Amino acid sequence: MLKNASLAALGALLVILPPGVTALMRDTGQVSEEAISEAKTELACYGAQHPEAEIRTLAVVDYSRPSFMKRMVVIDLKTGRRSPYRVAHGKNSGELLARRFSNVPESNMSSLGLFRVTRTYSGDHGLAMRLEGLDSLRNGNADMRDIVLHSADYASIRFILWNIITFNGPRIGRSNGCFVVSRGDIGPVILQLGRGGFIYSWKEPGSAELQLGTGNPARL
Repeated sequence: MLKNASLAALGALLVILPPGVTALMRDTGQVSEEAISEAKTELACYGAQHPEAEIRTLAVVDYSRPSFMKRMVVIDLKTGRRSPYRVAHGKNSGELLARRFSNVPESNMSSLGLFRVTRTYSGDHGLAMRLEGLDSLRNGNADMRDIVLHSADYASIRFILWNIITFNGPRIGRSNGCFVVSRGDIGPVILQLGRGGFIYSWKEPGSAELQLGTGNPARL
């Protein structure tokens, strides 16, 4: 009986995988316009307070979307061009969806708010970008937590398909709180964000928990 059930499940997977791969390849990005509007407002406030800052591009991460979607869009603020990418969230933020966020060291959660790209470097994960958290409450410990943007194999379509085959759901892998893109995307992302780049991570209001310390989380 168990063997028959396994064979039936495998047969179902063989049916759904081809159209699933096609859908993943055709994903053109799923980022809320509310998230983009809020991100631009926050960036404008930062620019008004720091007129010397170079502001060229803005990446908006919509954590209200599941991780298999391209839920990060990089916007060229001069031309308006948008480039979508998949991005991982922290392993303690949730499974398919990110629900919990933190600014606390060792929390292994993603953080919300506005970040500034400070420099590009080569580290354990290859090319990556250092980030400065610009929100003292939500992401001000980014440097202390070593929150960066880097790449990994687990942010790929291949990893999503592997999770489907092994019954772990249609999701990419998860990080220790960093923004993680696929190996193939890190080059274009660095080219776009490496100079004058900012990242704004967003979650639909009322649907996120923010860990402020060791006590109970606050609802956002």
